[in-house]
Amino acid sequence: MPKISVVMPVYNSEKDLEKTIESLYQQTFKDFELICVNDGSTDSSLDILNNFNKKYNNFIRIFSTENQGAGAARNYGFQFANGETTIFLDSDDYFYPNFLDEMYKKYDETKADIVICQYCISKLHKIIKNAKGINFNLLPNINKPSFNKYDIPNYIFNFTNYAVRNKLYKTEFIKKNNIQFENIPSGNDVFFNLLALFLADKITILEKNLVVYNAQNENSISARSKDLLDVYKFETFEKLKKIILAAPENNIFEISLYNEYLANILRCLNRTKGEMRFKYLNCIKKFFKSIPKKENIYIPLNYYKLLFIKILPNWLYILLYYKIIFFLTKYFKVKPSKFFYKICKSHNCK
Repeated sequence: MPKISVVMPVYNSEKDLEKTIESLYQQTFKDFELICVNDGSTDSSLDILNNFNKKYNNFIRIFSTENQGAGAARNYGFQFANGETTIFLDSDDYFYPNFLDEMYKKYDETKADIVICQYCISKLHKIIKNAKGINFNLLPNINKPSFNKYDIPNYIFNFTNYAVRNKLYKTEFIKKNNIQFENIPSGNDVFFNLLALFLADKITILEKNLVVYNAQNENSISARSKDLLDVYKFETFEKLKKIILAAPENNIFEISLYNEYLANILRCLNRTKGEMRFKYLNCIKKFFKSIPKKENIYIPLNYYKLLFIKILPNWLYILLYYKIIFFLTKYFKVKPSKFFYKICKSHNCK
């Protein structure tokens, strides 16, 4: 049994795939299996995978399916995972040579259900941001190697993002809890990762940049999200809410869950453009009733943005926030949360 299973969906990744696979082949840690699911690629991705197998003695376990999306491909590939632990990676990112070695060492020290490292962001093959993926200000101040939701009930869903690229999971933990990726066009890893964080008994942190996220891939969902009406986030969080807040004693996680809910919705809004932005604003207004109107549980700026969306015509919100507020914040150091608060208070919109 290998110590790590790497599961990777592949869809039309010919521009970056060779670099990605090569970075895995060059890992200092060798006791792992690479499972690639060719998700109906129409370019030369499958040929690249086959060529690597010829070159490196069947280094990759290759499976092919009709195009169903990254979530379905990840679930399909995970069926064949034999490793003690599992990492879900993307076919356009690349990884430092000690990535798997460091992640497994941390797991072996703690036997944590989830190990989380930091990552960098690259564009045009240049690192533009370092040390992403963990907000250390939200971590518990405890003298032990791992933690869980009870150590940081207000921040369990907020201290890290929902991406899986920088996380190693105990395979038994995922299988036992039947945690699966959603089969949706955008954000298929949101449900998977937030539910995993909630269910984990042990989470541990690795303060090292070990992954390079490629923000330039035109085929990625995040790159194309400006063209997607991302209503899936609303449905995903409604499903999570039913699971996480089902028991009365779980209300201690309400603050963390709703702040992540709201942050995700607003991130999706910021990625939309043109007519799609207007449509998404209408979705936010439609789903506004499902979001508790409890000012004290939210990050102020996000809460007042939401209230502004509720009371203003779409065109006016776009003009105000994306033009005027941006200008005031950048050049006059105005704090948007206070600005929104004063306007919302005057409209009695709480």
